[in-house]
Amino acid sequence: MNDNNTRTMRSHNRMCGGVLALLAGVGMLLGGCGFHLQGASPLPDGIESMYVSYNDDYRVGDPPLVETLRQRLRERGVLGEVDAPARLDIDEIDNRQRIVSVSPVDGRVAEYELTTEVSFDYDVKGASQLQNETLKISRNYSFDNTERLGAEQEQSELLTSMHEELAHLILLRVATANDRLER
Repeated sequence: MNDNNTRTMRSHNRMCGGVLALLAGVGMLLGGCGFHLQGASPLPDGIESMYVSYNDDYRVGDPPLVETLRQRLRERGVLGEVDAPARLDIDEIDNRQRIVSVSPVDGRVAEYELTTEVSFDYDVKGASQLQNETLKISRNYSFDNTERLGAEQEQSELLTSMHEELAHLILLRVATANDRLER
């Protein structure tokens, strides 16, 4: 092997080593601040599963928020049955809609605001970690009375998207509570 090839290989090896060291440093910094990968378990050490409960006597089936929470826990392999050591109780999901603006031309609704508010409790082995926690998000959408079917579809998709976002925020709150529990 000639000197040029040897120098190139040494330079390449040093650069790869530097990149690996940088990635390891970033990983340690993110881990130290409480960052968790999306697929990481939201549960504390020693707890294998979490049950998600929701009860609404006036509704058939579960809302997208509850389904999303269960799906994310199932994907991580930690969705449990009713006797699981960790329990997430969704106490209430309140979806509201209000008029934001009306058309100056004909006085019809031009824009709505959708708001979803959820309250929940989180227990580990019967000990309350989060109690009466509330999260709320709002989104606006345009409404055209001549395209009512399209507007209803947009509202439904927006509501599902909001529930998915709330599920993510709930799991972040649970992970934060578990970080405090482990310290």
